[in-house]
Amino acid sequence: MKRLLTAIAITATFAFAPVQAQTVDQLLSDVKSGSLQKSKAATDLENRFRSAGGGKAAILANLKAQRATLDARSEALENQYAANNEELNTIRTARQAALGNLKDLFGAVQQVVGEAEARFDTSIVSAQYPGRGANFDEISKKVSNQANQLVTAGEVESVWRELFNELVQQGKVAKFSASVATASGARTDQDVVRVGVFNLIGDGNFLTYGKGGVAELPRQPDGRYLSQAGDLFGAAGSGGTVNFALDPTQGRLLDAAVESPSLRERIDQGGPVGYIILGVGLFAALIAIYKIVTLFGVAASVNKQAKNPGSPSTKNPLGRVLKAVTDNPTKDTEAMELRLSEAIMKETPKLTSWLMFLKIVSVVAPLAGLLGTVLGMIETFQSITLFGAGDPKLMAGGISQALVTTVCGLVVAIPIVLLHTAAASKAKRVEEILEEQSAGMVARQIES
Repeated sequence: MKRLLTAIAITATFAFAPVQAQTVDQLLSDVKSGSLQKSKAATDLENRFRSAGGGKAAILANLKAQRATLDARSEALENQYAANNEELNTIRTARQAALGNLKDLFGAVQQVVGEAEARFDTSIVSAQYPGRGANFDEISKKVSNQANQLVTAGEVESVWRELFNELVQQGKVAKFSASVATASGARTDQDVVRVGVFNLIGDGNFLTYGKGGVAELPRQPDGRYLSQAGDLFGAAGSGGTVNFALDPTQGRLLDAAVESPSLRERIDQGGPVGYIILGVGLFAALIAIYKIVTLFGVAASVNKQAKNPGSPSTKNPLGRVLKAVTDNPTKDTEAMELRLSEAIMKETPKLTSWLMFLKIVSVVAPLAGLLGTVLGMIETFQSITLFGAGDPKLMAGGISQALVTTVCGLVVAIPIVLLHTAAASKAKRVEEILEEQSAGMVARQIES
């Protein structure tokens, strides 16, 4: 310590000799003062500890005595626990031996209780009688030895009474009030009709029942079923008879019918390709219908003109063909034939217009559907690559597009082929009439 102070003093002297000398002296004085204070504090602490030594020994002896007492009590309790456990095992063994064949009965009761509890959770009868099977959990614990109690005969009877009530309710149509969750999420108290254990209906709509209670279906089935539901709701309690489509699967068929996509949703599944196919098909169908109606009118006017060839009219193809000869009469048969052929050639494009378009659409529509099929399968394989084949729902979009576009192509192609055939045959018939009348005029010219 002295060496350290000396070194500090020597170093400080070179830089700040007059001022630093006084500072070092103060530092040395402070160090000495602090050492004396620490020494005094340590001495006081030692003296206090020595003065209290007798009391500490007494406390230590008392604690050792308490520990010995607690050790003895712990050993006694352990021995008592072992004895009680042995006695409990003996009682359990005796109980199992006394049960005998009752164990098989309890096993059957436990199975029936489990099945009944699962059935009551989803049965629509529980909507009318809530709280059924409330004691089933306690009965199940008793028969499985979890409650350390035996199930009573009354509890076993309560199980089959509830099952018998379920059986009786299968053949009843009952009307009661229940809290119903609407499609918007709000709950309202309204009358509900229960059809056995099969269907729940409200005022003209179908309802469903689950752990959340009675709720409206997110989407209702077709209108004819809703009409039957409305008739049954109105006739419930009056003793009347109405026709009603019953769901024997207790709601599964109804859920499947509700979840099945509508026509608009089917079209949406086809994607852009499906929209294009249907759009072109609709345009082609309108053109075909317009063409057929026009050709029927032309055919009627041509037939009317054929009955009166002496006064040709420019409002129909045959009249214009005849007028081409009557306006320029000639004795030359060959010239007449040329004029008639020219007039028929002018009328033919008017008769066959748009027919080629209809033919092209009838051929291209299935090919466009095949294109949509390929695109849908590509999307499906991409889903398999990204997410695997574990979840079919991820692949449903591509498969739906593949199938719907094929259907769209066929739906467009088949009627367009029929319409094209009808229009083409009608145009062909008008052309034949023009040729027949032209040939007749040439024949009459030759005869004259």
